[in-house]
Amino acid sequence: MEPQVTETEFTCKLITIRSKKSFAEVTSALEGLFRMVDLPKLASMTEAGDQAGIKGYFQEISGDHEFSIFFKLDQGSTQRLAGFPLDCRFYLIGNAVIVNGLFQYGATAGLGAPVRVCVSQQEGEDVRIDLDEPTAFFSQFPEMKQSKVPGILDRDLVKHLIEFASSG
Repeated sequence: MEPQVTETEFTCKLITIRSKKSFAEVTSALEGLFRMVDLPKLASMTEAGDQAGIKGYFQEISGDHEFSIFFKLDQGSTQRLAGFPLDCRFYLIGNAVIVNGLFQYGATAGLGAPVRVCVSQQEGEDVRIDLDEPTAFFSQFPEMKQSKVPGILDRDLVKHLIEFASSG
């Protein structure tokens, strides 16, 4: 039996924030405010069915700004070895509690939550922070139309990213 394959075209919007700050300044600010999620701890609480513990853990590490880093990958070091003068760090940033407002509509929420964020700087150029606009990204899933989470991500996460890039 052949699998059914569906293709859905949608329009996505790339948000690019440019900064005169250095790559190190922007990534340090981002990593200073958004703490890393302890994935083994999260897995342990999940395995134990500790929903209250998970909620408390994310409130503890996220504080007033709501978000945490689930994953980071330094791609620039590998690219420099290949001869490309580039600093580049990829992040997955989100909040495991508010994302329930997406997953209640479907598992495909995992394609965009946590949100993919790329901070990069080519030699001699300004730092860039790039991400797909969450409301545009999630528009490809009609079942998530009722969720308020993409709008929260647009407003709050993007606001923090702009702050990291701001001078002063």
